Amino acid sequence: MGGSQADWLRDRRVSWMWFAAFGVAALGWLAIPGAWGALLAAAGFTTAGGLCAVNAVRCRRVHCVVTAPVYLLAGLAFLLRAGGANVAAHTIIAAAAVGTIVGFIPEWLGRRYWNSARDRPAV
Repeated sequence: MGGSQADWLRDRRVSWMWFAAFGVAALGWLAIPGAWGALLAAAGFTTAGGLCAVNAVRCRRVHCVVTAPVYLLAGLAFLLRAGGANVAAHTIIAAAAVGTIVGFIPEWLGRRYWNSARDRPAV
């Protein structure tokens, strides 16, 4: 199965899960104070990171290869925050936003999948 056929972002049955995961993260970050909010944000980012990791393995989507570890680290940082670590929530969000932008740059320049024809050596 080629990259675009295996891409969960093109599958409406799965793609909504990213929006739900980020909604949960935003709810935890913005609306629920303290450790419970940080746990909710951690769950949202971890879910988004897990979805990206699976999608990266399935179809080698360029931004998912970058954003999966970014979101998983954001989830870990919010988990540490919930445990009492002095990690500013706005710093975690800013780092995740920058990581997301960096992950999309190659796609904006025309490279959507690592296994595209441009990535194969000429024979």
